[in-house]
Amino acid sequence: MKKILLFSILTLSLIACNNDDNNNTQNPTEETTTMKLKEFRGITTSKYFYHENGFVDSIAVIGGGMIQNNIYKKFIYDSQNNLQTIEILVKSITEATIAHVKETFEYNNLNQISTKTSINLILNSTSTTNFTYNSEGYLNNSGQTFFNGNLIQAGTIMYTFDDKKNPFYEMHPVAYNRINITNKNNQILSKTETETLETINWTYNQNGYPVSFQKSPILPDDVDYAEYIYY
Repeated sequence: MKKILLFSILTLSLIACNNDDNNNTQNPTEETTTMKLKEFRGITTSKYFYHENGFVDSIAVIGGGMIQNNIYKKFIYDSQNNLQTIEILVKSITEATIAHVKETFEYNNLNQISTKTSINLILNSTSTTNFTYNSEGYLNNSGQTFFNGNLIQAGTIMYTFDDKKNPFYEMHPVAYNRINITNKNNQILSKTETETLETINWTYNQNGYPVSFQKSPILPDDVDYAEYIYY
């Protein structure tokens, strides 16, 4: 159940970054984007709205099934299109506020996010996460290996990706993708040296964007099937 709620809040399943994007600009036109994700339909339905800079402006996650809460996220950028603040509201089906969190970001001289501060406005508590990076601009996490914008190994688990577009990668600035390990492409296989853990079959539209996926085998508390709707 915790895994489902986390997936709903972040809507970040199957989502890491590209070494080619490791520069000082956050302009989404670096990589041509012809379609923007409007809805992601899985266990819940996530709806996406966009800022004039091309990045996501707000997200509404509408609960369904075992998830009865609604989650709203608002993204604030500076004049250089750097993400400055995310405000997160979690509400019950009666619209009572369950959680209210404000996240702020600080950057280093390479325009990478160095610090995330999370303020719980209900509990009046604050937590801080610091980030460091390797020479290629990926998170300096032990046991993780990246290639061409994708996390290809974490510990003993290896991941294989196709070469198609991941709409979640395109909706955020590079720096934010990096701290969330948002993959540039779409995962098709996870395995160890001795066994296959999961395969994912994708269906794409004529522009190379995913319209659905199906996982096998179906794992407990996981999203095994989802659909993508575009503007």
